[in-house]
Amino acid sequence: MDSINQRDRISSLPDVVLVMILSFLSFKDNIKTSVLSKRWRNLCYETGNISFKESEYVDHSVSDFWSKRVSFVHYMLNWVSRVPIEVIKSFEICLGYPVGFEAEIKYLIEFSISRQVKNLVLDFSSPYWRNTWDGLRYDDFVIELPTLSYGLQTLESLKIYACWFDPSRFENLGLRKLSIGWFRLKKIESLLSKCPLLESLSIISCYLDEVMLAGNIRELIMENCIIPTMYCALNLPNIDIFKYSGNVIVFDFQKVNMILLKEVYLDFGIEHDNDEPIYSTNKEAGDILSHLLNDLRSSRTLTVCPYLLEVIPECNDPVDMLRDVVTQHLVLETLLHPKEFTGIRLLLDHCPNLETLTLELLCPRPFPMPSCGGISSQTLWLENISSRPEHGYALERVELYMPTWLKGTQRQWAHFGAVMLQSTSNRVQVVLHNGWCIR
Repeated sequence: MDSINQRDRISSLPDVVLVMILSFLSFKDNIKTSVLSKRWRNLCYETGNISFKESEYVDHSVSDFWSKRVSFVHYMLNWVSRVPIEVIKSFEICLGYPVGFEAEIKYLIEFSISRQVKNLVLDFSSPYWRNTWDGLRYDDFVIELPTLSYGLQTLESLKIYACWFDPSRFENLGLRKLSIGWFRLKKIESLLSKCPLLESLSIISCYLDEVMLAGNIRELIMENCIIPTMYCALNLPNIDIFKYSGNVIVFDFQKVNMILLKEVYLDFGIEHDNDEPIYSTNKEAGDILSHLLNDLRSSRTLTVCPYLLEVIPECNDPVDMLRDVVTQHLVLETLLHPKEFTGIRLLLDHCPNLETLTLELLCPRPFPMPSCGGISSQTLWLENISSRPEHGYALERVELYMPTWLKGTQRQWAHFGAVMLQSTSNRVQVVLHNGWCIR
């Protein structure tokens, strides 16, 4: 009886309320509601969030995937032809390297523009591109951003991957969030000057001839970019989130209010994959990264990678070069390799305000023991975290993330290890994620 009454309550709601409820569902789940009844058949077309992702409709492992791809494109065209509303909130197309569908994609983009879209996602990168060079080896792109896009004043967020556009033509004064991927940017400052309200900028797998960023950006994300000058100048007085993944380069923070920094993420893991190291010695890389840590020392949350932990001890006089940071939450992405332990100790020595320490084990490797030429993880904890009074009494919580590949007995050993860590200190709470809270 209750279920019948509940069904009647939903049926009694007006269409405008039902459409509002549907807007909270994912696009794929939204479509599923069209089979509920005749009344629901067309309601899904009235929601303002449209998302077409090839990965959700086309299986590239089957022999007839090309015909499936053609059907997917026709499905997109058929769908937008049924949309009755004049304004849409978001429109997304994810179709890897759409050769042969140029006219159809242009029509879909222009449809979204005609409906005064606020959030536009155009992702034409191929799932088979494994690195930045794979996406940049072509001199031209299949899809070009339509002219009408440059002056769309309703646009607030734009994600554009593997699509040609002219950065100097942007006049979207209301644009607040921009993500660019798989593109060669010659002078990115010409783009930023046209978007005075831009707050978030992401640059993913791009070739950057030069990097001189200025503006009111609050969030900057740079990931796997090719920067031949190995230099990046930042004039961002309002930045509070800075995330960088890629090769070691020199950052010049010209006008940055470090007091506003909330979160910093640094990942130089790509250096381990380089056939030839960019820097001749770890000392040179260590000097650069030590200066970078000093520049970012006011960040409240700091995440660093194994490569940084390896090289900062090899810089010129690391104890004196590194300055104390005000970080309250330190996240150490680690392989638990002996080469990292000195760097971990060095960072902990320079975190007098530390409240939360998170250790994230990146991949399965045997725990290093003293016979390997390093120190064991138990020794690292006892000497560097638990029992050294010079760290003060700010540290209150240590989080250990148990990898998903641990099974059975291994998970039990992880629990026993966490218990051991907790037993060495009465004032620090040890939390083992996917396991237990040790207290």
